[in-house]
Amino acid sequence: MYLESPQNPKIHRWSQLKAKKGRQTHGAFLVEGSRLVEECLRSSFEVEAVLWDVGTDELPDPLTEAAMQRGVPVIEVAPRAFAEVSDTVTSQGVIAVAKLPNAALPPGQASFCVALDGVRDPGNVGTLLRSADAFGADAVYCGTGTVDPFSPKVVRASMGGIFRFPVHHGDSVALISSWRQAWPEGQVALADAHADMDCDALDFCRPTLILVGGEAFGASPEAAALATVKIRIPMTGMADSLNAAIAGSVLLYEANRQRRAQA
Repeated sequence: MYLESPQNPKIHRWSQLKAKKGRQTHGAFLVEGSRLVEECLRSSFEVEAVLWDVGTDELPDPLTEAAMQRGVPVIEVAPRAFAEVSDTVTSQGVIAVAKLPNAALPPGQASFCVALDGVRDPGNVGTLLRSADAFGADAVYCGTGTVDPFSPKVVRASMGGIFRFPVHHGDSVALISSWRQAWPEGQVALADAHADMDCDALDFCRPTLILVGGEAFGASPEAAALATVKIRIPMTGMADSLNAAIAGSVLLYEANRQRRAQA
């Protein structure tokens, strides 16, 4: 199939996926860039199509093979039409259209998770998804006020992390309450620069949900009220705080360090 016109109905529908409303309406999202598209094709996500800008280089063989193995059509798209769908300034010329996963409340088997409350920066959310993948988290919950984890910028910033474990989004209180019901012996650890307990004093080998609040105001009072412990990252330099992505990544590393030591 070859799509030439920017006004083509398929192009119009796919271009709507750059906005949250479009993703919710059509139940799909965009994955842009050769490496990410290949990772998406090799994941459990359902992929509707791969779009190739015919004005760019040929698709890499591994990507083409992955699409063939999954039975995913590769659609040739004229440059002007492709630009309507692309979300980047300098595109690599390939986009996958993937189905959104089930957004139901998370299952109870995820004992080591991260919940994001009010984290609005796409780069921070993507970085936290990448760190959660690197340090062995079972799932990430994107709660109230957090940017849509399936926005194009978050997907790119996650560097494939979004494909490797469940990512749920919804109301923070509902997500955290659901986790606490599944793990009544577990702990909800709130990252708080003013806490009395250092993070390395907490036993992360227990079932743990790390709660990371927004960049400007931290976690909402409603979400913070569900925390069972508050922890801080001890710092010896002049900085008095870290941004959400760095703070969450440090806590994930500490949890991973303790869990590896116990294994």
